[in-house]
Amino acid sequence: MQTNNGPNLRRWERQPATITINLVLNAERLGVDNSATVIDFSVGGMGVLTTLALIPGERVKIVAKGEFSQSVFTRVVWVAEAEPGHLNYAGLEFLLSGPN
Repeated sequence: MQTNNGPNLRRWERQPATITINLVLNAERLGVDNSATVIDFSVGGMGVLTTLALIPGERVKIVAKGEFSQSVFTRVVWVAEAEPGHLNYAGLEFLLSGPN
């Protein structure tokens, strides 16, 4: 029997990934997670696992680890507890410009 999970509301198809990154919160709520992990990504954003307590609507800077340490600004779209009291799973939307 086939189950109907409703329409897919995603604008872009997500690709699975396992990429270690740094997340940096804005100056008002300073915080850095040096071991956040990208779980999946698309043209419009990414899903990450982090120890930071992110808040929907908050702007977060992603800094790539390794040889090319470029940064990208994102906005937290949603947050869910992945492991009680330990890790959070968050959906981040890519922004075209830095913090406003």
